Amino acid sequence: MIQHAKRTFLFLQGPQSPFFRRLGRALRHHGADVIKVNFCGGDVVHWAGRDARLFLGGGEEWSSWIARLMREAQVTDMLLYGDWRPLHWEAVLLARQFDIRVHVFEEGYLRPDYITMEEGGVNGNSTMPTTAQTVLETAALYPDPLPPTPAPNPVRYRVYDAILHHAGNTVMLPLFFRYRTHRPHNIARELLGWIPRWLGRKRRGRASAAQLAHFSTLRRPYFVFPLQLDADAQVRRYSPFSGMREGIGHVIASFAAHAPANTHLLIKNHPLDNGLIDYARFIADFSLACGVRERVHFVEEGDSMAMMKESKGVVLLNSTIGLSALRAGKPVYCIGKAIYAMPGLAVNEPHQSLHSFWSMPTGPDPAILRAFLKVLKVRTLVNGNFYTPQGIRVAISHCLVRLGLVQPACMRHQCPDDTDPTPFRPKTPLAESEMRA
Repeated sequence: MIQHAKRTFLFLQGPQSPFFRRLGRALRHHGADVIKVNFCGGDVVHWAGRDARLFLGGGEEWSSWIARLMREAQVTDMLLYGDWRPLHWEAVLLARQFDIRVHVFEEGYLRPDYITMEEGGVNGNSTMPTTAQTVLETAALYPDPLPPTPAPNPVRYRVYDAILHHAGNTVMLPLFFRYRTHRPHNIARELLGWIPRWLGRKRRGRASAAQLAHFSTLRRPYFVFPLQLDADAQVRRYSPFSGMREGIGHVIASFAAHAPANTHLLIKNHPLDNGLIDYARFIADFSLACGVRERVHFVEEGDSMAMMKESKGVVLLNSTIGLSALRAGKPVYCIGKAIYAMPGLAVNEPHQSLHSFWSMPTGPDPAILRAFLKVLKVRTLVNGNFYTPQGIRVAISHCLVRLGLVQPACMRHQCPDDTDPTPFRPKTPLAESEMRA
């Protein structure tokens, strides 16, 4: 074990999974103190015990409550999922005042096989280099990262953990009645969209396949516009728009006014969309009003990368799929703020307008892209995932290294049984479709 001063890790909200609890167990195994703060019943479901504290107050009481805990527990490190949540951003500001290291987790900038674990902040608060020159200079300081251990992420694990989380919220609502979710809608409202989508998933799949088959027969140049979740903080905090409808309107209006007349636009819905917004109707109506109804196409499902393969380029707000498009060599226009939006990678204002991108799409510089991906993997990404037994094991072993508790060569010997980085072997083989999820 690396010699270090006693450290105390404070966990706030994590992903809807057992990942934070198991990471906390591994930290205790290596001699650290661990404290978890639970805000709601779902948090309790995923982490209960003597090291968990309940925050039962309102938002106006949070700052003084968490500051007192930080001081009394002599916290050295704080871990949380998403630095933009209402209670989280206050805690981050206070942690900086107390010289507490802040480690922010998110879904991986690159997927699958990675999660994001970045010190200081993520997305709009990331400390990644912001110019091509600094990317190249920083990349020269690091060795090439090792290839990741495959960490497939079947959706069934996420669904199961989400059900547990929301069941906990429902059962323990009388205890946490002052808690307010960071999402724009509560679970009851979202179920009104999710249930019909679940029941109609096979019909949507058949319809999307037919639409894509017809689209392929048109043989016209086209751009792809992948949608993001309307509740995504990337949309609401780091783009010029209040939600996805506004972003869709902006893109279609620009396409109608400035794209070459023979060009088409293929809009792809997010696979985890809750169905509360009828995008199909809005896109049809708005594109009709703009005079481009026959050139704008919307599909609910399908392989986004396959759609991008023959496209002239990709337009998006700031989705991480932009990195996948860049890795495929496609021109990418990023309307919002993103870590990969810079000359040599994705183009954006003020370097190029969306209006001109339709006629002059600019692809990534291969050398800058290689350097950027190298820095991204070394500084912000951890191999693994938040949801599967294999993914959690792999991620925790690398988190221990990132946190300075384990030497890379000693990972196997420094992990307790439930966090041993030895690859997980399921009792029954995963289906091929799940391996690709």
